[in-house]
Amino acid sequence: MVDRLDRIVCWSTEVSVDKLEKIRFAEVERERRNKRPMLR
Repeated sequence: MVDRLDRIVCWSTEVSVDKLEKIRFAEVERERRNKRPMLR
């Protein structure tokens, strides 16, 4: 049971990181298209 739960948590974390990276990449692409300096 613990092993299954651990796997689910690990999987959802990977999915979240993947989504965040895609969102961040999309934002960077949008900034590049707008030819604006990126604000950090």
